[in-house]
Amino acid sequence: MKTLLKLQRVKLTVVFIFMVSTLIGCSSAENLQSQVSGTWDRTQGDGTVEINLAKDPNILKLYDKIYPASIDKIDKGTFTVYLKVETTAGQMEDWTLRQIWDDNGSSFKIDFHHNGTKEILEARTNT
Repeated sequence: MKTLLKLQRVKLTVVFIFMVSTLIGCSSAENLQSQVSGTWDRTQGDGTVEINLAKDPNILKLYDKIYPASIDKIDKGTFTVYLKVETTAGQMEDWTLRQIWDDNGSSFKIDFHHNGTKEILEARTNT
């Protein structure tokens, strides 16, 4: 009888841990899309990049051109969003947005790979 009770407790504990980890995993995937969405300044050169992955339609706006995008994959371990982006020529390209967190974890920059180029984006400040 004691063995049966211990086994039931172990099963309940395992189920509880699984449910909690699933909820945390799902919410951070959604959070990553929302966190990278917004208006970002380029660290090199002029201009901004607008990212909207938090709601439909998913788009990125560069150099006043709008690029439709779809999320291909989210890697929570590397804080990376992998995108399929339709170029102005109608071709699909793989673009990535990776969060680079500061030392104290309070803010991040975005490592943005697109069209064979790499640039770093900073959160836009209202000055």
